[in-house]
Amino acid sequence: MAWTWIAGYVLAGALLWVGLSKRKSDSRASSKQLFIVVGILGLLAMIAWTLDDLFHWWERFPKELVGLAGVLLIIERCVRIILARRRRGSMLLDLGRVPVHDMIISLFAAVALAWIAVMDLVDITQMLRWTFQDISLQIFGLSLSFAVMIQGISRRGLMDHGVFYGTGLSRWERFESFSWERESTTMSTLVLHKRTTMPVFNLMTLSVKSELAQAVEEVLHQHNIMGNGGVPKQER
Repeated sequence: MAWTWIAGYVLAGALLWVGLSKRKSDSRASSKQLFIVVGILGLLAMIAWTLDDLFHWWERFPKELVGLAGVLLIIERCVRIILARRRRGSMLLDLGRVPVHDMIISLFAAVALAWIAVMDLVDITQMLRWTFQDISLQIFGLSLSFAVMIQGISRRGLMDHGVFYGTGLSRWERFESFSWERESTTMSTLVLHKRTTMPVFNLMTLSVKSELAQAVEEVLHQHNIMGNGGVPKQER
């Protein structure tokens, strides 16, 4: 068990180090961002596991809070979608939906989460006596499924008042610069650098068709967002 803890903490720390490292490497910004997110989640999971092994806190934890968090997550996603659509203004440049492979991954993850949660709910609700606490984890699983699905199928675009992506609108004043990364012969990754002191949340990455790269730069320049590097050239 001790070696499992050590391996878990080392792996989480290594992912965070790779993601947060400012050394030049071949890793793309989007990949480094993924390393950070996975590293943080892994570290939190290890801390929770360690504390539970030492103090058995999960047995005494009010599970209703988990279910309530799931309900609030669904409400928050819906409110964000409504507010973003009202505040985003007119479309300056339509970036379309996420690439097909990313959409498939998101939909697969959403369906898998929903399936597991629904099957558990069916088993639990067939019991004579069950409470909200009994189904709280399943409700949270359904809320995560909903959030992942919405993020995977939503359209993206450069709007009058900011960048619309997923369920929210990031206003232009939040960005300070941008750069490009080659993704494939037909796609490029737009890396938007945010004004924030927290390195975990300082990037937004968008897959953009290479044919739209020049138009994207023009819109960004109109909002005083300067680029680091030139527009990716299309390969013929």
